[in-house]
Amino acid sequence: MSADHDTVFHAKAPLKEGLQAASIGAGVGLLVSAVQNSIGTHSAGATGVFARTGNTIGIFAAMAGVFAATDSAVANVRETKDAWNSVAAGCASGIVAGGFQRNAQTMVFGCLGMGAMMGAFDVSGNSLKGKYAEMGEKQKQEWRDSQTNKQ
Repeated sequence: MSADHDTVFHAKAPLKEGLQAASIGAGVGLLVSAVQNSIGTHSAGATGVFARTGNTIGIFAAMAGVFAATDSAVANVRETKDAWNSVAAGCASGIVAGGFQRNAQTMVFGCLGMGAMMGAFDVSGNSLKGKYAEMGEKQKQEWRDSQTNKQ
């Protein structure tokens, strides 16, 4: 367990988490595919969502499913929930994204980029505002004091 979290770890089912995330990812992919289809000029009509830009649905579903399953599996093995789980899951989903391009270089840089991005997001408190955005002034001052005492 890390020093930041004094909670008990609860194992998750990676397959269940992956399937749930994949279904949500497929829904988002369908929305993106519909937007791509409506912007493009073609004669496929509404079926173009599946026929022309349908691979977007698969990409979103696969990336979301692999991310959630990897995050849960790594957390279960390590018996902790921290940023390293997100780094591994981001790397795995980056490899999947590169795999759809059929390019090893894209897979490597997808792994590095997604892993770094998801790890940084997790370290920042899973919020774009940052870990300490919701703290009161007293809590912020205590945190600042604790950081200066470490040096």
